[in-house]
Amino acid sequence: MISNESRVHVKSWLRIKHLVLLVMLDESRNLHSTSRHMNMSQPAASKMLKDIETFFGMTLFRRLPRRMETTDAGRLLVRYARSILNDTDRLIDDLVSLREGGYGKLAIGAVPGAAPLLLPWAITAIKAQRPHLAVSLVENSSDRLLADLEYKQLDVVIGRFTDPAQRHLFHFLPLQAEPVSVVVRVGHPLCDAVPGLGEVIRWPWVLHPMRSPMRGLFEVALAEAGVPSPRNVVETTSTQTTLQMVSASDAIALLPTSVLKTAVSAGKFTALPLTIGEPLGYYGVLTRKHEESSEQVQAFIERLLHSES
Repeated sequence: MISNESRVHVKSWLRIKHLVLLVMLDESRNLHSTSRHMNMSQPAASKMLKDIETFFGMTLFRRLPRRMETTDAGRLLVRYARSILNDTDRLIDDLVSLREGGYGKLAIGAVPGAAPLLLPWAITAIKAQRPHLAVSLVENSSDRLLADLEYKQLDVVIGRFTDPAQRHLFHFLPLQAEPVSVVVRVGHPLCDAVPGLGEVIRWPWVLHPMRSPMRGLFEVALAEAGVPSPRNVVETTSTQTTLQMVSASDAIALLPTSVLKTAVSAGKFTALPLTIGEPLGYYGVLTRKHEESSEQVQAFIERLLHSES
């Protein structure tokens, strides 16, 4: 087990510029490009990398003829470096906000099913309480949102676990289950009948990517019914893009039923009488473990839970 003295030594030696070098080198896989972006000579960048590897006693990047390849140890350190650098960016933004009389920032990520119903009320409530709080909202699939949460690009996520290992990284507070619907535009030819899965897969589809829980639910339902996956597919996690494509064509989409509660009111969309599997598992509020949530995050979660009651 590493001693406290060794931990202090690592903390006192490692610098922000070391972390920047590791992240940029992982992204470019090229030492010349990395040194140019860091406004330093290539020999200086090479020496810095060598110093880091010597300090940790591990090879972090393999030198290949035309590129550099990150080792397992390098990936671990780069992951840490990204988190620290994103945290530093946030610290700078928060300090500037306070200096200019602001009230901080709140970066929220949410799955599409949560966006139409829960979030507008909760965001409106916290803005009424803190009108100068800068709020940003990113809508995406859970796997992508949790990656951004891990690297501190988001403060809180409304989503669900997509991998058992994520339970070691995030706290999860359940909110509600998420039923899904097969959505078409009003006037679609399939509205005149009760189609089966074998028929609807012949039409164009707009679906989430394969790794998303919603797409997984769809593929499992097709497999259980002995129906092949549709061939004509556009993949996107954007609810707005999905609705626009469905509205302008004969494409079919699988969307959270809650989305329709806002879209159907405009008379543009309808749900086909098809059941695709069970509702998706409970989604909830996810925050990083081993880290105290900011006052803004705590206040937002309180508003969110109140909207559920």
